[in-house]
Amino acid sequence: MNVSVRPSWLALALTAVGAGAIGYALIRTHTEHRPVWVLVLGLISVVLWVVRSALAKAGLRRTAFACAVVVVVVGALVAAPTDGLTVVPAAIGVLVVLGDPRDPLWLGLLVGGVGIALVAVGAVPSGTDIPNLLGMMGGMLLGVFAGLSRRQFRVAEEQAVLLRERAVAMKEEASRIAIARDLHDVLAHSLGGLVIQLDAVDALLESGDADGARSRVVAARGLAADGLGEARRAVAALRDPEPAGAEPVPAAALRAALDDLIAAHRSLGGRAELRVTGDGTDLTAQQAEALQRALQEALSNARKHAPGQPVAAELVWQDDRVRVIVSNPLPATPAGAVGSPVSALAASGGHYGLEGMGERFAALPSGGSVQAAAVGGRFVLTAEAMLR
Repeated sequence: MNVSVRPSWLALALTAVGAGAIGYALIRTHTEHRPVWVLVLGLISVVLWVVRSALAKAGLRRTAFACAVVVVVVGALVAAPTDGLTVVPAAIGVLVVLGDPRDPLWLGLLVGGVGIALVAVGAVPSGTDIPNLLGMMGGMLLGVFAGLSRRQFRVAEEQAVLLRERAVAMKEEASRIAIARDLHDVLAHSLGGLVIQLDAVDALLESGDADGARSRVVAARGLAADGLGEARRAVAALRDPEPAGAEPVPAAALRAALDDLIAAHRSLGGRAELRVTGDGTDLTAQQAEALQRALQEALSNARKHAPGQPVAAELVWQDDRVRVIVSNPLPATPAGAVGSPVSALAASGGHYGLEGMGERFAALPSGGSVQAAAVGGRFVLTAEAMLR
């Protein structure tokens, strides 16, 4: 994008006043010793000065540029015969041409050089002395420097606008990723659990166990309610990721939250144990949330890809970091294989959980990382949050 370079109404009014003053001075100081063409060219440069500003205000950039070049050429040519009066519009014309970053720099410098040269050419027939000539050429040179300064300012302003737009775009992208990550976490846990419960209900109804099916329906209703609550908390967290004055999360509270996830996994027919090593410490809400989500995702993956396999989870406290390590045996037959009882659930995976988990830990204030790999016949996930 380009920063607007159209003159304001105030600038247009000041141009008209300045042009009027110089035009009046040209007429008042014109004598019989000056050729009429000098007065005519001087007035033309003044009039085109105003016309150029009006065209720029109207957005006719190329026409305004052409007017500025004519102002420089005509004004510089008659600068000496008019005792330097037309140096003003000529220097402003140079400033305008050089100051627009949309035009090539070399073109602006060429126009400025031609203007300075024409001042010297126009001084030859008028017999202007050297000091006055140098003063007029200095005025043109000031126009060149002012134009370069304005150009640099506008380029910097344009870059600042681009940086702001890029920052907004990056913020929107980060928000979109955060929404997708939290939706995945909530849906993978709650809806995945619902699929398991409904499969169990279907099997129990086929066997005629209505009471067992009813208990599974009640459990499914509770799971759906928990999922709705998680979704609401996720939305609240997206609106205010780290509320001002948020209290730290004690190690005991994190342990209780992880125990709840283990209990939920067991209620869905899974087997899991949680072991804690090391002395815990307080965590930020973001760190605690990331660790909970890591265990939640690992358990969801175990239910999908290794149903019935025991899950070993460990919370490891160290001086400068805390880890959640979750592992389970790799199944002999992939859970997504044809004929597998949970093939539909396994097929729902798309590796977005692990990707989102890595993004969540990488975004922690003190940093973090996630690693997942098959090690010795077991699938091991390690999520690590740095404490300092």
